[in-house]
Amino acid sequence: MARDVGRSIQIGTVKGIDVKVHPTFAIVVLWVIYEWGVAAQQGLAGVIFGVSVLLAVFACVLLHELAHALVAIQHGLRVRDITLLPIGGVARVEHMRLSPKSEAIIALAGPAMNLAVAMALTPLVLIVVAIRHLDHPVSILLYASEVSLAGFILYLWIANLLLAVFNLIPAFPMDGGRVLRAALTQLRGRAEATSAAVMIGYVFAVLLTIGGLLVGDYLMPLVSIFIVVAAHMEANFVRLELALRRLPVGQFALWEAGGIRPDAPLAQAINGGPRDVAVTRDGVVVGMLWRHDLMRHLNGAHRDLFVRDIMDRRFNAVDVTDSVYDVHLWLATSNRPAVPVVENGVYRGIFTGDRLTHVYEHLNRHSFRWQRNLLGVLNRVRLAWR
Repeated sequence: MARDVGRSIQIGTVKGIDVKVHPTFAIVVLWVIYEWGVAAQQGLAGVIFGVSVLLAVFACVLLHELAHALVAIQHGLRVRDITLLPIGGVARVEHMRLSPKSEAIIALAGPAMNLAVAMALTPLVLIVVAIRHLDHPVSILLYASEVSLAGFILYLWIANLLLAVFNLIPAFPMDGGRVLRAALTQLRGRAEATSAAVMIGYVFAVLLTIGGLLVGDYLMPLVSIFIVVAAHMEANFVRLELALRRLPVGQFALWEAGGIRPDAPLAQAINGGPRDVAVTRDGVVVGMLWRHDLMRHLNGAHRDLFVRDIMDRRFNAVDVTDSVYDVHLWLATSNRPAVPVVENGVYRGIFTGDRLTHVYEHLNRHSFRWQRNLLGVLNRVRLAWR
């Protein structure tokens, strides 16, 4: 899981998906200007080359995230946005139940896109190799830093291969970690599969830090910190998810009797204060009267209306035994503020997003203090794909 990555700047929209850039991206631009223009002593030509390479590489990162997003949409998920960060990109995808197969397909879409870009560049790379007589992998790597069109092509080709390989490492939060979890889920269950992928993520982060310190690359330890944090959040979220799946929504619903009849005057619905109200007939839910609709009509010249005139007939009643997790997912994906709760088809009460406060208290009383902050993640219900 990933939280909102802050006050990002929107730069466009692709297929209805907002594309944003985090302000810290400016740090990378400054670093590129220094490395290619000053440290490499290439002057303005080096700066232009470095910035061009940076923009091209992050365009490939964007393609990587778009591949995740578009495949996720095909599997019924809603993508909120994509944000480009100094260390890569994050696509925020609403969290819903996914089969292991679907999770693996969505995870593999990103690396597959980078491999496709690399394959498209391969003919140009072969031409450069032939013209420049580059007969050794090391010579190709060295030539990729040359300020020229040929160097640009080689750099972009290598970058896409590295993006694919790095993301296929079987450790969270990389795509390979999600593929590993999908495979292990069928054998050991989601919780144990996540723990295994997260533990590998921790080990990889330690090795990456050691490697970075040995070669003097201090960006690698910073990436390691991101890996540890993201893997830890994923592990905690899965434990939180399992805890919420065990909690019946009836335990936290606001129990009340009867609701309101569809033939009742609209003004009667205001008794007890403005709120979302279930509309029932003989104990059976037939609709929902939303607070915002009620207030909008009562504030106008519509006091002669009845409940049936403005009630929402597109409701989804849940059973008292349904889990808090499933009900909250439905609320988030449907953009509804509340859901009626029934028992054997008879209306018993209502569950709203505000009732999550009681879930917080319950989890805290049962030694789930580490989950309190993570419940904020559920208010967004999303997956982040690297």
